[in-house]
Amino acid sequence: MNAPVIVGFDGSATARAAVHYGAREALRRGSALQITHALGWPVILPPFHAGYDLLGQGPRVAMLELLAKAAHEVQEEHPDLAVSTRLLDGPAGAILVDASRVAQLIVVGHRGAGGFAGLLTGSVATQVAAHAHCPVVILRGDDHLSDDGPIVVGTDGSSGSRAAAEAAFRQARLRRTELVLAYHSPRKSSAGAIATSTLPFWATVGDSAAGAHGVGARYPDVEYRTEVITGESAAAALIAFSERTGAGLLIAGSRGLGGFRGLVMGSTSRTLIDHAPCPVMVVTAGHDADR
Repeated sequence: MNAPVIVGFDGSATARAAVHYGAREALRRGSALQITHALGWPVILPPFHAGYDLLGQGPRVAMLELLAKAAHEVQEEHPDLAVSTRLLDGPAGAILVDASRVAQLIVVGHRGAGGFAGLLTGSVATQVAAHAHCPVVILRGDDHLSDDGPIVVGTDGSSGSRAAAEAAFRQARLRRTELVLAYHSPRKSSAGAIATSTLPFWATVGDSAAGAHGVGARYPDVEYRTEVITGESAAAALIAFSERTGAGLLIAGSRGLGGFRGLVMGSTSRTLIDHAPCPVMVVTAGHDADR
């Protein structure tokens, strides 16, 4: 069987939405779904309290019950999907990074509680996005989980951009939807036209370049187009373009050049993850697209 899709689960509404999102991804990929919770010290020591432990039976027992309930709900909706659960002791970031070694996709909610609290506001987000061995999808909330709309991938010619393009073409094939290769240009000429001297060759010639880094040639069944997007920053341009096109997924590499430099480690990644109008997939340069 293919490597599983792993969902970080903490019992919150966003985490439950992530489970259903992950289930759809697992079905597309012909893989199993694994629902994982990290039981860290903040939910088991006073004065902290696990919000899902309403009966005071202890966070471990309460979470095991929530995990079982989430798995049951998914299997009722998708009877043919293999679903398993795991409860592991330790910090969420380290557990997710370690789990990504045997996963083909990690799915987490934008905000949650318990073991994944603050996942996208501190070191955990940076650790997972920068070091995961597979793509990571961050959901921004249960009102941003539609799979409809084109897939948008930010590309700039870097090795991270190549990995993102590979993941994007594969995702477009799985969803049977259009793919847009978006290159950010911060400058315009005095007449308002894009300064083409700032663009890479493939961006100036458009679709004839056979997709970012030639990846498109390996996916002849995927419909794609190239767009040059402008804005004060790469993140702002990608967010505006995703809103305008009704994107179903925004994909970017973990590190890049030019407008995408420091995508995960700096402000650009925080802006995309916190403000994109759709789920965001972050892809590291070394991930294995064939898992």
